[in-house]
Amino acid sequence: MYYIITLPIFVTHTYLIAYWFLPKTFFQGKFISSAIGLFLLLILFSVIELVVSNEVVFRVFAPEMMFAHGYLNPVNIVISGIGNHFIILVFLAIKAGSSWYSSENKKEELLRLKTETELEIYRFQLQPQIILSLVEELEIISKTQPDLAPDMIIKISGFLNRFLFEAKDDLISLQLETLLIEEFLDIQTHALGSRLKSNFVVNGKLQSYVVPPLLILPLINSAIKIVYGCNNSFESTVLIKAEKKYLLYTFSFWSEKEFRIPDDNGTLITRKRLKYIYQGKHRLIENVDENFVEFSLEIFN
Repeated sequence: MYYIITLPIFVTHTYLIAYWFLPKTFFQGKFISSAIGLFLLLILFSVIELVVSNEVVFRVFAPEMMFAHGYLNPVNIVISGIGNHFIILVFLAIKAGSSWYSSENKKEELLRLKTETELEIYRFQLQPQIILSLVEELEIISKTQPDLAPDMIIKISGFLNRFLFEAKDDLISLQLETLLIEEFLDIQTHALGSRLKSNFVVNGKLQSYVVPPLLILPLINSAIKIVYGCNNSFESTVLIKAEKKYLLYTFSFWSEKEFRIPDDNGTLITRKRLKYIYQGKHRLIENVDENFVEFSLEIFN
């Protein structure tokens, strides 16, 4: 009966401090007001709890447990108030833990939504970027080697048809991804001739894999742009190896002379895509030298 009757006092005391008093004082930086208020509330509710316990609970249900005359003294009031505040501190600790957990979950959810938005924006930007890059390269070839332009247009049209309409899903077959890279490199080697030697090696069973479209094509595109801006000769090698529970992409690009791939955020976005899609199941290694760059991507299933 003691707990049933006094519970509303503890609940009122707890909620008054946790949801009204502390937010208006302690959380607003009013620390002195907070300390004074907590002490006054301690006294007030301690007196209420002692009076209700003695005059309602004990007098009616257990007269032998009634306090002696003069029980409303400073010592009893403080001891009772400290006990009440201990219960409140336990409640506040639970509430703080719950709030922290909720805040962390909300933070993770916001980060996930932010990443999804960034990747979605990147996906819609990637198509125009690749198309613009091909158009710019076609323009260069039309001016420098006009006899190659008709074949370039045919090859670019075939690639874009596959690129825009077959690779629009979130996941595509590894066979299609391989074909897109191969066609893209074919366009470049046709345009650049002896200035770009391209090696393309595929090994393993591609049929069992689906992958996000265009994982390494932006990296390849950034490297190929260098060839159009200089007279150096380059060699590129793409290796795609598919094994049971293991997929390897390797792209290497080198020249006898020094070069530098421009920073166009391709690597950063690729890392974000991999972290989002293959969290804890991939490894991307970048090896850069004065005349050599290599990206090695391993995906574990």
